Amino acid sequence: MKMNFTHGWKWAVAVFAVAALISALNIPLMNSALKNSAYLVAAGMQKRVWTAAASVSDFLPPFFGSGNLIEENKRLRTQAAGFLAQQAQIEALLKENEFLRRGLNLELEKNFDLKIADIVGKISARDVLILDKGSRDLVEAGMMVIDSQNAIAGKITKTYDNFSEVLLITDKDFSFDVSIGGDETAGLLRGRGNYRAEIDLVPKDKILSVGQIVNTSGLGGIFPAGLLAGTIKEVRQNDIESFQSAEISPAFDVAKARQVFVAVGKKPLDDSLISEINQTENDQ
Repeated sequence: MKMNFTHGWKWAVAVFAVAALISALNIPLMNSALKNSAYLVAAGMQKRVWTAAASVSDFLPPFFGSGNLIEENKRLRTQAAGFLAQQAQIEALLKENEFLRRGLNLELEKNFDLKIADIVGKISARDVLILDKGSRDLVEAGMMVIDSQNAIAGKITKTYDNFSEVLLITDKDFSFDVSIGGDETAGLLRGRGNYRAEIDLVPKDKILSVGQIVNTSGLGGIFPAGLLAGTIKEVRQNDIESFQSAEISPAFDVAKARQVFVAVGKKPLDDSLISEINQTENDQ
């Protein structure tokens, strides 16, 4: 029997190429234009490998065969691949429609223009995601990124023509004010890296418990109030420190996320609301 490794080698080469490109993208001295071009090449490849990993058994080629059976197998697999591609496109559209539908129910959508973006990669050295929207899509550094469940993911830190980088709230360089539980206890959320986060500087006289919801407080101007940051996973206290802290489970699930919303700008006020405001000012 004759072994056929063609398709197996294609996947091996694809995985190796993606790994090599991702490693190259972590080089600090790479300029923006070159990095944008590299993202263009890597995005599609990484997305295909990423998606295929979830159902790799559907794509593994047979390694043994002979004569007409091999040719027939190739023909059937090509035909099946076409059907799978169509099905994948339909499923992707359905998921995007569902994601958009949820986005329309967000309070944030009333005040901001939300632009949907696909997650096309990750930068392994940091808690950073790569999105398929960039400066050509009006995405700018400093814009916040959320998911369809109103969970805060992070902020845009760098843009290219076709792509942008999101620094997640779990990154070690990220911190912002939060409110905890029903009494809105104040605290500071800090990223710990590797998709972990904690809250700190919580007064000892405040009660912290596992499962309490942590939201953005709006203080500091980094994020508006009311966005979901996570839930308390473990409370940490000691007699020496003046404050207590806790580990949290971030609300934004990096492992499951495939799309996000970028708040690209505030919506203009409705004409009727502007008239009402002007009338109120005139009456005063």
